[in-house]
Amino acid sequence: MKKIFLLSVLASFILVGCGDDGGTVTPGGGSSEPTMASMTKENRNAVLEDFTGVRCGYCPDGHRIAANLLLNYPEDMVVLGVNAGGYAAPAAGWANFTNSYGQALVDQSGVAGYPAGTMNRQLFPGKSQDKGTGLAMSRGYWEATAKEVMAEESNVNIGANAVFDKAKSELSVTYEVYYTGDESANENRVNIALLQSGMVAKQSGGGDNYVHKHVMRDFLTGPWGHEVPSEKTAEGKWYTETVTYDVPTDYNGAVIPPGGGEVVAEDLEVAIFVARGKIDIITGINVPVEVK
Repeated sequence: MKKIFLLSVLASFILVGCGDDGGTVTPGGGSSEPTMASMTKENRNAVLEDFTGVRCGYCPDGHRIAANLLLNYPEDMVVLGVNAGGYAAPAAGWANFTNSYGQALVDQSGVAGYPAGTMNRQLFPGKSQDKGTGLAMSRGYWEATAKEVMAEESNVNIGANAVFDKAKSELSVTYEVYYTGDESANENRVNIALLQSGMVAKQSGGGDNYVHKHVMRDFLTGPWGHEVPSEKTAEGKWYTETVTYDVPTDYNGAVIPPGGGEVVAEDLEVAIFVARGKIDIITGINVPVEVK
């Protein structure tokens, strides 16, 4: 359970409340203007949620496409490897890279086959796997839709840093969002995902010593993010929070298989993105984790 600390320069007390599962959240504060988020109008970054599983024989080809996108657009591309669904479900002899939120993402995306992916949780007419309104697309559409997203202007910029304290096993992420244009959606929600690379485990279609990358371990901000106050989403406004998260020693067990492996601090990264509610990601960034 997370605690939300509401800070005010007009008050001399701190109000502590409860919210979604995730880290401890401290909103507000900071200087008179952002120091990490750019204040210059920028294009959107593409955020790919790659739905995958260790027993999916075609999924390594999806991983290859995602890796090439990161290689070709290192500053403009974010990839989350979401292990969920039947091909990822725990099974004897296979690693368990699932998490608490993957199935909900699959369900809202209309996944009809693996590998599948959403690009910015956005509907691209004619490209849905379910031939309708589903957000999930087959891997052949990922590059084209990523380019389409990156060609559009964003009305919000994100800046952040992430620090892992080994002695405390604590991850601290401070982010800023700056609005270069008015946001008309009812709510904007900031999502922080913890990713890990470097786990070696059997992968159907990839062999017994396959290196798994950008595996989504957890959401620090709960399943659907933390809301930006509506008064902070107009042009020229900005908002900052610090989120702290107790990092476990492993996910689903230290031994692979049957578990998902130990946490290696040096292999961690953070993905941060701003969505309109549960869908329609405006933009996102990758943040390396500094280990202390």
